Amino acid sequence: MLLYLHSIIRYFILFFALIVAAQSLVGMMGKKQFGKGNKMFALALLIFCDLQLVFGLILYYTFVISSGMLKSGTVMKDPASRFWAVEHSVGMIVAIILVHIGYAVAKKPIDNEKKFKRLFWCSFIALCIFVATIPWQYKQVVGRPNIPVMQAS
Repeated sequence: MLLYLHSIIRYFILFFALIVAAQSLVGMMGKKQFGKGNKMFALALLIFCDLQLVFGLILYYTFVISSGMLKSGTVMKDPASRFWAVEHSVGMIVAIILVHIGYAVAKKPIDNEKKFKRLFWCSFIALCIFVATIPWQYKQVVGRPNIPVMQAS
């Protein structure tokens, strides 16, 4: 159930990251006012990222640490183990940190152009990292179904 929720929430994160990046780009290029709507989408992205982080940390403990994957000493030699133990987890944490930085900037009383510019770069880079480190179905070693199916236990 937790893995299913973790797989579903990624689409909310991708949706909100895309919206925040697009809104920020439009605001930056059009010299617009940073409004409540801009801040609300950034907050929604932050909330889904934090929820995803909690689920991800539980799954990391369950599947990586408890399984002894890190104790084997071969984690960096096996592409699947390396992806789950290092690439996916570190990439997602870096992206979530960027989302937090972007939201912190959105709350600051700075001029709109700077706010949009910083929020754009934080959300855009985070979106790129999310897309690169999600275990998409086409990834040879670590792929998971793009549309997750809840399995009965």
